[in-house]
Amino acid sequence: MGLTDVVAALERVEQLLENDETGPVQDSLSWQRPGDDADIQLGKACAMLGTCRQLRRGTNNYVSIVELSFNAIERSFQFYLVEMTAAESSDYRKHEEVFDDIAARNLFSDEGVAGRVDAFRAEHRSRFYYDLDRPGREFAEAMHDLAEEIHRYVVAFADAHSRCNCDTGESAEPE
Repeated sequence: MGLTDVVAALERVEQLLENDETGPVQDSLSWQRPGDDADIQLGKACAMLGTCRQLRRGTNNYVSIVELSFNAIERSFQFYLVEMTAAESSDYRKHEEVFDDIAARNLFSDEGVAGRVDAFRAEHRSRFYYDLDRPGREFAEAMHDLAEEIHRYVVAFADAHSRCNCDTGESAEPE
């Protein structure tokens, strides 16, 4: 493993992108039609939550569970915004824009959920990412549970159960 291996790997990725050879799409995202912006965000949220479920069963990779949970929350919010408003995913170039728009729409009544999650994200996400704080099992599971609950709430609010790819009846607890 040396610099030539790094360059070869980089060239392979560049070539695939240049040739538009990024597929086939993973099974959990294959039902989406290209250009269906809301369903793409929904599918990404479902896929991330599914990965969290798998990680909870098989590893102690708590940092990945926390990061994927944050991502799933944001994708769930973005799905809602694109599905229920005139917004497009490209309208949200910064994380806080998604949370601000969700908060402004009062999706969670007077509980301030979006603002509270965004404040937490802004303060703590980078601390976990850069290993300044290290999440343990209990925190990782709590973050995943939060992401699952937000996702279910948003999907129900948007009446999109039939398009959600999550197996919500599946237990997230390790077997």
